[in-house]
Amino acid sequence: MKKLLYYYFAMHTLYCIALLGTRPIVSLFVYETGGSEALIGILVSLYALLPMLLAIRIGKWLDRFGARSVTLWGGAGMLLAIALPSLLANIPTLFFSQLMMGFSQICVLISLQKTVGNLPGDRDRLFATFSLSGSTGELIGPLMSGFLYERFGFSVSFAASAACIAIALLMGLLISRSAWRSGEPLERQEQPGAIASNNTWGLLRTANLRNALIISGLVLYSKDLFVAYFPIYATNLGMSSGRIGIILSLMAAMSILVRVTQFYLVRRFGRGRLLFVTLLLSAAAYLLIPLSEWPILLTVLAMALGVGLGLGQPLSLVFALNSSPSGRQGEVLGMRLTFNRASQFGAPILFGVIGSAAGVSPIFWLSGGVLLFGAFFTRIK
Repeated sequence: MKKLLYYYFAMHTLYCIALLGTRPIVSLFVYETGGSEALIGILVSLYALLPMLLAIRIGKWLDRFGARSVTLWGGAGMLLAIALPSLLANIPTLFFSQLMMGFSQICVLISLQKTVGNLPGDRDRLFATFSLSGSTGELIGPLMSGFLYERFGFSVSFAASAACIAIALLMGLLISRSAWRSGEPLERQEQPGAIASNNTWGLLRTANLRNALIISGLVLYSKDLFVAYFPIYATNLGMSSGRIGIILSLMAAMSILVRVTQFYLVRRFGRGRLLFVTLLLSAAAYLLIPLSEWPILLTVLAMALGVGLGLGQPLSLVFALNSSPSGRQGEVLGMRLTFNRASQFGAPILFGVIGSAAGVSPIFWLSGGVLLFGAFFTRIK
C-alpha cells in the first residue's frame, strides 16, 4: 500500500511541477512582450473557464468511468497544453494552452483526490501527505522554470514542464488497473440513484459543505493572483525572474512545512478554527505586501501566505469529502472545483482591470480585504 501511495504522490508532484512552473512564466512572457495587466488577467482566467463550467460533469464522469480512465485523459490533455506553446510561443497559442490546461488538470486532480481519499487510513493524514506532494511540485516548479526562462528562454522552460507531464502520464499507464480500485465507481446496487441524481446543488443545504466550498474558492484564487501578479510587482522593483522564482518556491516550502503538522493541528485546535486563522493570516500578508519594497520582507510575507493558503486547501478538501454522500464523491469534488474555478475565472479579470487602471498594489489590498471578509462570514462549525 505504501509503495502505491508513493506512485500517486509522485504523479501529483510531477503534474504540479509542470502546472505551477508554467503559470508564472506565462505572466512574465506576456508582460515582457508588451501585454497589459488586463491581458494577463484574461489569460489567467481562461485557465479556470472550462473547469468552472464542466467540473461537476467531470466529477460525474469520474463516478461513472473510474479514476484511471479520467486521469489518463487529463494527463494527455495537459501534455498537449504545454508541449504546443514550447513549439509555438505566441499569445493565441497561450490562449488555447490555458483553456486546455484548466480542463485537463481538473480531470487529473479530482481523480487522484478520490483515489487517495478512499484508501485505508486516516483521511487527514492521507490528504496532508497528498497536499505535501503538491507543495513539493509548487516548490520545484517555479524554481526550475524561473531558472530555465532566465537562462534559456520560454520554449526550453515549457519543454522541461512537458517532460514532467510525460513521465507522470507513463506512470499512470504502468500502474495496474486493480491499483485504482479506491477511485473506481461503486456498484449501482450499493448506491441506488446516486450517480443518476441531478440534484447536485441540493448538496449545498449542508452549511459546512457550503462554507468549505466557498473557502476553497477563496484560497485558490488568492494563490493564483499571487502567482500571476507578484512577478509583475517584483519585476517593477527590479528583481530578476530567478529571484522571483526563489520567493515563489519559498512560499511553497512553507506550505510543505505547515502541512507536515496538519494532522496534529487539527487534533489540537479543530478544523473550523484552523481554517479561520489561516484566512486571517493570508489576508494580513496580502494587505502588507504592497507596503514593502524590501526583498527580504516580501519573502517573509510570501512565506506567511504559503502557511495560510497551504493549510486552507487540504482542510477544505477533507470537509468536502467528509460531507459527501456515498457514491457522489466525484460529484462533490467537481462542485468544489466549480467554486474554485469560478473564483479563479472571475477574480483575475476583475483584478486585471483594476491593475490596468490603478496599478498592481490595489490588487493586493482588495484581495486581502476579500479574504478578511470571507474569514468572518464563512465560519465552519
